[in-house]
Amino acid sequence: MKTDKSIRNITIASINRKAMDIDSWNHSRIADENDKELIEKFELSENELPVFEIKSELAHTLISTRQIIERNKDKIQRLNFEFLDDVVYGNFKGRPNKPELSIFRVVDIHGDELDFQMETGKASIGLIYSVNTIRKLKADD
Repeated sequence: MKTDKSIRNITIASINRKAMDIDSWNHSRIADENDKELIEKFELSENELPVFEIKSELAHTLISTRQIIERNKDKIQRLNFEFLDDVVYGNFKGRPNKPELSIFRVVDIHGDELDFQMETGKASIGLIYSVNTIRKLKADD
């Protein structure tokens, strides 16, 4: 079983290999693993590490080494990667006038769907590779 630290390191390496123009991302960033405020805000478990975040006026979304979490005002929704069955990122490539923010949908093992925010454009690759890499690492354990 991989540690949270190794999951974070492998995932960030994957993002960095694929990402383009990280400085142009408006709402997304690779999360700081030592950001105590972020860790407390999302109520991460002991040793669980933040990996990738999307922060807009409407919501704050975090991909951690164990789950996908989103805070929207006082509402919080979360899905542990162990219960993640499918992810739909949508088709926003090549769309004229595409919005800066969109949603990606996750389906849990019970068939329930949850929507989380994502930044479109070049920043989307960070989110896609963070979720897909963590899913693969969890499945390999």
